[in-house]
Order: sequence, then structure tokens, then C-alpha cells
Amino acid sequence: MLPKINTILYACDLEPKTNQAMEMVISLAISNQASVVLMHAMEPVSSQAANMIHNYVSDDVLKLMRKDAIETTHKRMEDLLQQFSDAHPDDMAKLKSAPTIEVVNGIAADVIEKTAEKTNADLIVMNSRTHSKIGQMVIGSTANKVVHRSHIPVLVVPILK
Repeated sequence: MLPKINTILYACDLEPKTNQAMEMVISLAISNQASVVLMHAMEPVSSQAANMIHNYVSDDVLKLMRKDAIETTHKRMEDLLQQFSDAHPDDMAKLKSAPTIEVVNGIAADVIEKTAEKTNADLIVMNSRTHSKIGQMVIGSTANKVVHRSHIPVLVVPILK
């Protein structure tokens, strides 16, 4: 029996020009009558930055700042989804259900895997930008890490300039 795609996790970085990946996600979701989960990973600050922040900001203020950052990111994702829905109303009407949104704290490659597991995703879709060879060797790319560590298929959609 051929594998079935029931849930697609779109790891969205909220950068401009992500419509190409979103179009692919929605097309696949319609074709497979799959659910869509849009997620964004909020990277943690470095330990040095965290120590500096703690010297100047109380824990209560820091909690409020984190809460505000999550709410702002969630709103940006809702706006992205609304803009896409406004541009493609007929296609969005064909979806099995409205896409859900997840904002997750942590290192992107790690939380993408954890969110895929949590949501029982059958496919991960990600954007990819072209980085220099040195840039990829030094810092690597999130897409590269996910592709090589994931236990489920990963579709990487290049961002065309």
C-alpha cells in the first residue's frame, strides 16, 4: 500500500517570498485531503545574551516580553495565512480543515522534529535559501539538519530570487 499523507507540517520562517512553499503545501494538502500545521520556531537567545538581559530586566518583565513575542509571532502567522487565503480563496475552500498554527520555542531543527512528532505529521515542508559554501560549513542550515535527521519525508522548496 502506498503511504498516505494525512498531516503536513510547514515549518515557516516568516521571511518574505515564502508563498512558493505555502502554495506547495496547500496543493499537496488538497491533493491528499491532508491537514496542515503551520509552525514557526522562535530561536533562544545565546547564554551570553541571556546573562546580559537578566542583569537589566526582571524575571517578570522577561516573562511578559516572551509572552508578547509569542503573541506577535502568532499574529504574524495568522496574517500570513489570511493574506494567502485572500489571494487563493477557491483553493483554501478545498482544504479538509483550516490550517492550525504552532509557535514553538527552541532551536529550529530540534523543534521542527518534535512538532512533527507531536502533530503526527507525515510530511515536513520547509523553505531553503541559497547560502555560500562557507556559510553552510560554518553554520549549517536548518533544512539540511532536518533532512538528515528526520524519520519522515522532508520536502525542501527553494526560495527563488
